[in-house]
Amino acid sequence: MNAVRIFVLFLVVADANAFGQQTDTAIATVIPTNPATTSITSNAANSSITIDGTTYEEARWGRVTPSTVTIFHKTGIATLSLAKLPPELQKQFGYDPQKAAAWQVAERKAAAEGAYPVFGAATYGAKGDGQTNDGPAIQKAIDACTEAGGGVVWVPPGNFLTGTIVLKNNVTLRLSPGATLWGSRQMADYSTNHLIFAENAENIAIEGDGTINGNGDAFWDPNFKAKEPRPSPLIELIGCRNVHIRDVRIRNQPGWGIRPWQCDGVFIHGISMITDMRGPNTDGIDPDSSRNVFISDSYIETGDDAICLKTDKRPGESTARPCERVTVDNCILISAQSAIKLGTASWGDFRDCTFGNCVISGSHYGLAMYIKDGALVEGIRFANITIDTSVAFKSRQTGRKESWIEYPIFLDLEQRGDGSALGRIRDVAFSDISIRSKGRILVGGPPDRPLENVSLHNVLMRVTGFEPVEKQHKPRGVARIRPSTPETDYSPAPSAMIFDNIRGLDLRDIRVVWDTPGPAQDRHAIYAARVENFSINGFAGGPAGTKLAAIGLEKAKHVFITAARPDPGTGVFVGVSGTAEQEVVLTGNDLSTGTKPVEVGAAYVHLP
Repeated sequence: MNAVRIFVLFLVVADANAFGQQTDTAIATVIPTNPATTSITSNAANSSITIDGTTYEEARWGRVTPSTVTIFHKTGIATLSLAKLPPELQKQFGYDPQKAAAWQVAERKAAAEGAYPVFGAATYGAKGDGQTNDGPAIQKAIDACTEAGGGVVWVPPGNFLTGTIVLKNNVTLRLSPGATLWGSRQMADYSTNHLIFAENAENIAIEGDGTINGNGDAFWDPNFKAKEPRPSPLIELIGCRNVHIRDVRIRNQPGWGIRPWQCDGVFIHGISMITDMRGPNTDGIDPDSSRNVFISDSYIETGDDAICLKTDKRPGESTARPCERVTVDNCILISAQSAIKLGTASWGDFRDCTFGNCVISGSHYGLAMYIKDGALVEGIRFANITIDTSVAFKSRQTGRKESWIEYPIFLDLEQRGDGSALGRIRDVAFSDISIRSKGRILVGGPPDRPLENVSLHNVLMRVTGFEPVEKQHKPRGVARIRPSTPETDYSPAPSAMIFDNIRGLDLRDIRVVWDTPGPAQDRHAIYAARVENFSINGFAGGPAGTKLAAIGLEKAKHVFITAARPDPGTGVFVGVSGTAEQEVVLTGNDLSTGTKPVEVGAAYVHLP
């Protein structure tokens, strides 16, 4: 017995709700035993367990519930009733008749709803030796499982080399601790360009404490250029309903990681995803034209966008479906591109999405929107997020000095090409954001379609350096796009926060701290151009250098500023260019240190 290890495993039982959501309820087929004849022995040499004369090879004790104990063995799982075990084993497993009775009530309820049986991958021929292509065997288990009405396909510890696996209705693919699915390094082993694929399936899940390794380096050249074709996305789910991905480790995807495309009811929880930050197009999770998506409690470290919402058109479809009702919570995100992004594929709308309680570290861009294909973006909320855009993490991972231009927050609306539709961004809010960056915030749109109703509340921006700004161009997100113009690209503006072409901008409790080594360069704390109905309620900070005001306004209208506290030594509070004096109202600001309230000419001029 002392050679037997304890593992915890949950079997999944259907629970009817809005999406047929699955819940973790422990139940399996209970093997009746005779109290008078039950005997359990263990052979430490081969880890076998004998029960009533039946020997289970490569066996070990598994999950203990108040009423049952599970045995994992070479060909499957067996579950025994604790009430029918000898007293010494009941004591060992902590058997309590009252607790067992309460648990059995839950078991009977689950059984009445239909418990899922278990289909062992090894039973269907999977070797787990890292050499044999186990894809066909795993697929047989999945096919048998769905044909039986659904259940769990259990992958035991081992190294399972595989090509494409197709998930089907009512199937949970469970990777036990120590189990690794290795994506084949040969494209000939893939029936689609994906390792795990499902289309129009319902009630499917990928879960467990095992690992999915995409062998990404097999599909990149030594300079990290992609070899095509490659398995991307690694996990592709099209038109599926009630999808659960939880607890698994995903490593080294060759391209995109997980894409739910036109799915409804997607629950991704507790996963970790890590790949080389130089890996080409190695997005993390890309909800694409999907709805009711929940991403939580996950760690994502990728060479491209960590979480990227898209609205792509399916082949043969003239329009794209919206991406809506998406929540991202309690995640740690590290990305060589954007940690959280909407776009660039934006053929359909984005609505009612929230992102909160996240830590963004070592990412090129923190929160980003690239809207290029006519989408309406509305009802988007970012809250309680820390952002660090330092390149140091990537430099440590790659072992060489890296560099990039940093944008902790970047929102941009434009047209991809001359024939593209122009979208709209409105009702976007940022609150309780803490930023550490040598870069700048850039939020803007085109003059003929200004952004609408953008707010930043309780934002602390600690500026850690001075990037060169004079010849900067805004990020575009794609390689092929028509050139930007000065009217739509304010990235050369020398300011910590840049806002342009916005109708309805509300800043509250904004703090800018210059924590920069070496001589200060001239920078505004806040710069706004062609902004109308602009209010600042609560500002602390000042400019860097001596030539510019703390706040720069160019061609702004209906500006109201109150409850500001410029840093001591601030020469000019508000500098204006092309802005009439009557357009700016200052009230209730603390200018007691001799700061001049308003001055013409202390502002950066982008468009003379």
